[in-house]
Amino acid sequence: MALYDLADPETLLPAQLVLDTSLLLACRTGDDNPNATATQNFVARLGQQIAAYQTIAWLLTPVIQECYHIILSRALRRAWENQQPQSRPPNWLAAYKHEPHLLATGFAEMIEFDEILASIPLTPAQPSDLTSAATPHPLDERMRHFITTYHLLPQDALILAEAEKLGVSAMATLDRDWQRVAEFDIYTILNAR
Repeated sequence: MALYDLADPETLLPAQLVLDTSLLLACRTGDDNPNATATQNFVARLGQQIAAYQTIAWLLTPVIQECYHIILSRALRRAWENQQPQSRPPNWLAAYKHEPHLLATGFAEMIEFDEILASIPLTPAQPSDLTSAATPHPLDERMRHFITTYHLLPQDALILAEAEKLGVSAMATLDRDWQRVAEFDIYTILNAR
């Protein structure tokens, strides 16, 4: 397949693609990703294509899970850092286990993120969407394939396996690791810093 520069406004968009965690998190206002502006421009252009019924942008469950995990764990880390050093648990995870209500410190940020996703708008993939005959192989088998063939971490491999089950062969990501994946068209920042 091929690599496409999502920062190039002339890059044609596919009929369907899956958006990855890194790209979605960079859509947040004030995100510190150095490619946030290019990403936000890409997503705005993508939103126009979606509104014109020319593109479907899929949101997979492992992507939203990873986004929520990053948002909430950062909020927990901030809450832990704000506790008195002499009396706080040894790390943010221990603080959460001891005081689960600390998770609420990230709820507003999670809701703001949901509003960004709705504004794109994304199509959430449902379990029934993953039953297509696009590939007869089980998800765990394809996940292992992507891990061992492209040296990807399990979460990224699961995202690819689910995209494959959807019959989608285009991915949008800021993760440079995905540039090794020859089985998908990868929309990314080609000259990333």
